[in-house]
Amino acid sequence: METDAAARGSRRRERTRAQLLDAAEQLAAQRAPEEIRVEDVAVQAGISPASVYVHFGTKDALLAAVTERVLAVATETLRAAYAADTSPLERFAGVGAAYLRLLLEHPAVVRYLTVTGERGPRSPLESEVVDRFDELRREFEQSIRDAVETGAIRRVDPELMSHFLFGAWNGVAALALRRDALTLPPERVEQAVIEAGLVLLDGLLPRETPAPSG
Repeated sequence: METDAAARGSRRRERTRAQLLDAAEQLAAQRAPEEIRVEDVAVQAGISPASVYVHFGTKDALLAAVTERVLAVATETLRAAYAADTSPLERFAGVGAAYLRLLLEHPAVVRYLTVTGERGPRSPLESEVVDRFDELRREFEQSIRDAVETGAIRRVDPELMSHFLFGAWNGVAALALRRDALTLPPERVEQAVIEAGLVLLDGLLPRETPAPSG
């Protein structure tokens, strides 16, 4: 019976921890880290503020846990897209779709990259996040290079194209976070990227050389 009680207690602690992480991530999509208070996280989670300290010790530790969780999801999502057993062209398109889904499902990533980009990283963890996303961007650059080298798309500069698309995806996804007339609902953001992606792919496809006349 004690074992059952201990198991129930462990599951309850895990549920509470997950609730706090979810609440903190939701707030991180709306505010800079320094603007988030423990009390706000507790209200969002429907849990007492004391629970934050019990499970994480400090607000910084809670936000670090949120960052680590989102970073793990981002790494797993994008590396799965990079490793897909498809053609270079399909992999190139698949990485874009995977990254967009990541941004829409975890808008805290968009806010985080925007904030750290404006003021620069302020902690070793923030520096780690920037380094990891740069690493993922460079892996995307390699997927573009593979598509170019196999002739799947016409010749472009893989580094510049990866920076452009990374910036474009983050910028369009950020429209869903706006609170003014420029806001765009997530479903419209997705549609905008799909339509723009089709136009981009059409422009990247190699053109057949016309046969000589006569």
